[in-house]
Amino acid sequence: MTTAQVLQWTEQVCFLYGSSPSVTLSVVGSSGTLAAMSDTRTQAGATSQSASAFPNEATTAEPSTVTVSYDKVSQANASVSPTADTGTTWPVYINGDNDLQAMNLADIKDTFLHPAIDLLVSGSESATTAGTYTVTTSATPASNYTNVSGTAIFADTRADTSLYSAAGIPETLDQPTTITSYFLHIRTGTDTAPDKDPVFITGSNDIQTFTESVIDGLFTEWIRETASESSDGYQITYTIATSGGTTRGTAMVDTKLDGAGEYRTLQSGDDYRAQEHPNGSAQTITTYNLRINKA
Repeated sequence: MTTAQVLQWTEQVCFLYGSSPSVTLSVVGSSGTLAAMSDTRTQAGATSQSASAFPNEATTAEPSTVTVSYDKVSQANASVSPTADTGTTWPVYINGDNDLQAMNLADIKDTFLHPAIDLLVSGSESATTAGTYTVTTSATPASNYTNVSGTAIFADTRADTSLYSAAGIPETLDQPTTITSYFLHIRTGTDTAPDKDPVFITGSNDIQTFTESVIDGLFTEWIRETASESSDGYQITYTIATSGGTTRGTAMVDTKLDGAGEYRTLQSGDDYRAQEHPNGSAQTITTYNLRINKA
């Protein structure tokens, strides 16, 4: 094969993986296997009351933090039993003695499988990252992507300051609004249809061209095994973290208002009430990313 043909087949291996990925992510209700993310927001302090005067601000309850944990993403690795190498299973090449020789599994890994994994875990999403995942802020997937679930894997919420007022005291403590929701999508692939199919040595020592279905089947089995179970450092893994690995998609940002609380009062006859409501500007607390790695 020429260098260009090797690249064509490597890209085809990426497509084959995308058609049947062996490392999959799913959206679950809770207890996902990937790390949990925390959404934090401010809620009002409890109301203070007096029959004679407004409670002093120094004595009223301060706004507090509400934390919601999102552990909605689970990873699963398929168990794969690929076709064993019999010595003539794989395509042939011309060796240093100018003879035809069947590639062994180590050759296949070095030439096709491992380069395909490198493409699959790339930070630049394209047809060669088929079968891998990304995060966006839209429940509707972009072209060439499929929605894993309509359920958000994370939502950034903040106190809705417009819902708190002096007239409403005692206000409900926690009155949030959703700022941004984040969704999981999987990349679809493109069948690159290489120009030429490779040849192999038959049981009678003849040279024969692979049918596309046969060579595609072999590559599908072995790229699935490599991605899911490789012991050579080419197993695909995902994390949700603040560092490490290659980021995929939009960063998931937890924000919270930074105010110390707005002291408000309400009087009705001899009923004096005071409450501190959320206020301030939004500040970033934590930034999470979906990250893809090879291990």
